[in-house]
Amino acid sequence: MWQNGCRMPANTPGLQVPQFPFWEGSCMQPMTVATAASAAQITERRFNPDHLFYVVAAGVMLIFTAGGFRNFYLHGRAPWGRMTTQIMPLIVAHGLAMSGWVILFLVQSTLILTGRRRFHLVIGPLGGVLAAAIVILGTAVAPFSVHFSPQVYATLGGPRPFLATMFVQMLSFGTLVGIGLVYRRRPEIHRPMMLLATIVIQSGSLGRFPYIQNLATFPPLYVWGPVLLFGGLLFVLQWGMSRTPNRWYLMGYTGMVIASFLSVAVGSTALWNRMVSTIAP
Repeated sequence: MWQNGCRMPANTPGLQVPQFPFWEGSCMQPMTVATAASAAQITERRFNPDHLFYVVAAGVMLIFTAGGFRNFYLHGRAPWGRMTTQIMPLIVAHGLAMSGWVILFLVQSTLILTGRRRFHLVIGPLGGVLAAAIVILGTAVAPFSVHFSPQVYATLGGPRPFLATMFVQMLSFGTLVGIGLVYRRRPEIHRPMMLLATIVIQSGSLGRFPYIQNLATFPPLYVWGPVLLFGGLLFVLQWGMSRTPNRWYLMGYTGMVIASFLSVAVGSTALWNRMVSTIAP
């Protein structure tokens, strides 16, 4: 029997058919199809391997940040003792900006994983503010730090080469963030650039993290060594999770490798030593 375009159960003698509201004026099939489609969309969104990778990477970097700067967070001091008193406000502001960036990266990655892209875009400008603060403060802290506490950098290649590394890292971070912001409407470029920018500023965390901190004292790369190793491992992890190598990540990572060797080369030249002789003893 048909009613309102739907097949109704026949009144068979001896068979009691339960009367449900959805039989009246509607069919079950469209409802079932819509529910199945919605479930498929939710499952796909929740377990997108590429989106999940960025959350995993952000979580690992937050662990490195917390572990590497545990003395800063818990005791208000540097790993080697008291912070450089002459620039303590700059150091604190720089540390908070870097920590805020890593936390924001985790929040933004989680919003994308859970399908909250609109909110991700709303708080995006905060990343630009933090990035600008990191570049400005980092560029200021580095020369003051090597000037007032040159002995700290003796195991990292010396204060003058270390200063070249810090300047190049700030330049690399700002460049990667800039590319990410320009291509914010293209996730395949935006996401790896922001991840690589975060990896660059992990040099301080990795160089202070227990069990791996000695990697930052190996010449010729010093603090670049743990950064490049960590970045390479994340490339392999993403490849394994998404089953596809990310060419944009690989291009950005190649730029990081080139920048690291350039900073080492520049930091060891006589010209650089003369230029920074008034800053770093």
